[in-house]
Parts: sequence; structure tokens; C-alpha cells
Amino acid sequence: MDLQADRLNNPVERPGYLEFCGAHLYSVLHGASDPFARVLLAGPFASERYFSYVPRVRWARFLAARGIEVLRFDYRGVGESTGGFDRMSFTDWSEDVDFLAGWLKNRSPHLPLVLHGHELGAILASKTFASGLGDALLLWSAPANANDVLRRPLSRHAFKNMYARKSASDYIRDLEADGVLEVEGYEWSHRLWRESFTFQMPDDTEAGGRPVKVVNLEGTPASLLKGSAMGYVVSHNLDLSGLYTDNLEWMMAALPALQERQ
Repeated sequence: MDLQADRLNNPVERPGYLEFCGAHLYSVLHGASDPFARVLLAGPFASERYFSYVPRVRWARFLAARGIEVLRFDYRGVGESTGGFDRMSFTDWSEDVDFLAGWLKNRSPHLPLVLHGHELGAILASKTFASGLGDALLLWSAPANANDVLRRPLSRHAFKNMYARKSASDYIRDLEADGVLEVEGYEWSHRLWRESFTFQMPDDTEAGGRPVKVVNLEGTPASLLKGSAMGYVVSHNLDLSGLYTDNLEWMMAALPALQERQ
């Protein structure tokens, strides 16, 4: 798979901002010539964005070069989007996904829309899908709840600050005591920590018989799209051609039936 060739075959990438709830969501639309489907990429949690950024861009370009338009974005308060992270909640980010899924679907209502979520994005995309938006759902490394998502960056934070002689459990006690903790450049609130326990995958993501694919990345090269619990172990040069191709083939198999239902 030649990713540079993919980009040259489809150079139309339109970055911009979409206004929502008083903030501006940074997004990049990877255009496709005469697209037959659209995909919304819901990425991982704020501090995990670093690890998966390059592979997600390459995945979007891979799809766009093959006739599938893709929208990737940053949640409010994260990356290049505006808004204060310390004021955000998982519910707010779920609303971001709802808004962008609707925006993308309205571009061409006759085209099927695939919601794709990675880690935290898997929960968010699933909630949007369960509400009735989207024609198919693709999940990578879906956690049981948002608290599972927070524990890896928290472990890294404790590891990098060993001189403070505090364990991850000590930091958790600080958060439980209504404190505020800065983790990898983001201020976590007590409210965010408490919400993480109850913010979980919906009970039924397959309502209506719409196609759903769940991919567990553990034990594969793609598992390195997340940082380790003990420091930054990541490679931006992973060969993910097998993952990309397998997931594209699933979309191609699922979408003809969807197109017949439009």
C-alpha cells in the first residue's frame, strides 16, 4: 500500500472549523471523487490523540483514495478545537459526534454513513449509532466505559512523576476528593472522573439490523496506536495495510445492501 500515492490520487483535504455550542470544532474533510459512502472518524481521548494521529490521517487518506469521503476532527477543548477542556464532559463530546454525524449525513442524504470510533470514540460513535444516526458502525478497541480510557494516561502520569512519590492510586484519591489534576497537559476535573464510571457502551448497538464490526487491536501492530502505561512507546511508521484493507473490505461488503435500502 503506497500511502503517498493515495494522497496524490486524492489531494483534496479541506481543513476548517464548524461552529457548535459556542465553540469551533476543528475538522478535516478528506474529499473523494464521486463518493459512494461517507465515514466519520471519532478518535480516542485527548491525551491519546498523539499516538494515533498519523495512522488516523493515513486511514482517512486510504479511504478517500478509494471513493469514501472521510471527516476527522478534534473534540471541543482538545487539539485544535476551541473550548476549555476543564469545562468539558464525556456527554459534551458525545454531542460533538451527534452534531458532526448529522452534518456529514446532510451533505448527501442518499449516501450511507459509517460511524467509526477508536477507544473513547468507540463509545461516542456507538451512542450516536444507537440514537439512530448512521448506517453502519466500525469500532476499534472499544472499552467497557470511559474510566478504562482514563487509567492509561493516569498511569503514565504517575510513572513520569515518580519523584513525587505518589502512585496512580494517590492521584485517584486526589480526584475523588473533588480535586483537579493536570495530566499530560489537560486538566481533569473531579466531575470528569466521576462521569467516566457511568459513561459506557450502550446496551444494544445493533438495533435495526444495521451492520456492526468490532475490532480488538490488542496483540496486533495496531495496538501501538495507544501509548503504553509506562511512558511513550509508539511508532508512527507502523505497517497497518492489513488493518486498513480488512476494514475497507468489510465496508464494501456491507455498503451495497445499504445502498439498495436508500
